[in-house]
Amino acid sequence: MLLDSIDFLQKNNRNTANLKILRQSLETGSLSHAYLFCGSSIEHLSKLALFFASSANCEQNGCGTCNICSNTLKEIYSNLLVIEADGIILTKEKVVELQKFASMSAHSMGKKICIVKEVELMNKEASNRFLKTLEDPPDANSIFILLSEDLSGILPTIVSRCSVFEWDFIYESGDDGKIDNYLVANKLDDGIRKILSANHNNPVFVLALSMDLIDILKKASLTKGIDWQELISKIKSMGATAGEIKKIEEKIKAKNKRKADKYYNLGINNVFDIISAWLEDIIAVRLGASREVLNNGENYSIIKETAVELKIEKAFKLLEDIENTRNYLKYSIYTELALDNILLKLQGLC
Repeated sequence: MLLDSIDFLQKNNRNTANLKILRQSLETGSLSHAYLFCGSSIEHLSKLALFFASSANCEQNGCGTCNICSNTLKEIYSNLLVIEADGIILTKEKVVELQKFASMSAHSMGKKICIVKEVELMNKEASNRFLKTLEDPPDANSIFILLSEDLSGILPTIVSRCSVFEWDFIYESGDDGKIDNYLVANKLDDGIRKILSANHNNPVFVLALSMDLIDILKKASLTKGIDWQELISKIKSMGATAGEIKKIEEKIKAKNKRKADKYYNLGINNVFDIISAWLEDIIAVRLGASREVLNNGENYSIIKETAVELKIEKAFKLLEDIENTRNYLKYSIYTELALDNILLKLQGLC
């Protein structure tokens, strides 16, 4: 059975309990109309959702070999719809597509299943529209499986209407599913030290620093793509037609772009975290705090020596600006300008 052959789950009590509950619901036919799968890898969550979707419509509860299972796993089953963001926002138009699918009659016996990837990317308009669908499902044959790496980013009223399952995944050594920020942290820390010690207002240095950081983040995010050639080979071995393979290739390209965008945005937020930590330490030292209470005690000496004239009010205002910028970036692609602005304001504190 598909749910018995998952090799990317940690062997712990939470995962064991989750699988037991899902198996029981399949065996008894007591399926919920909405599930929310959460975990640190959207790829693993997607596989889980497809395994569960296959099992929900398979006469043997997920044999893995019948046409229903095979086509569902390839995402070409007529009673399956997979919704993904085109960019960094899951828009209202995607939810409208979902609603149309759910309102139609099933093409064959079984459940109509809609998988929504990265549901935390829904904007407010899409979230509110989707909430209405969850509150008033079109029929008893519709099942929604929501996938998310960030439970806190989902409208609470949507979460409350779903059966929530949090999963723990196995990663290869050194892979935590997130971008490696070592180069970014070193570059930024060094840049901030130079900004503080130079005590000048040279925007050229700051803009060059911003460009270097953006370049590192973009290069790092591109390495997070899916190995599509290996995946296509596997799909071919499953008997997919040329038309199906072309469709899957297009999906993989779009998925790689979304993944690169996501990790790039994670990197930008990490940059803001580092700047915020510096500001918190600067404020703490200006108020007389010791090295032990700082986010990074190594910066105590340089802050003590260079931040004597810094206006605490401006530091607090910049912290507020950073948080506002985080929210703004959810709806804008101008990350370069946003980072330029933050670093220039940081330089302006000196």
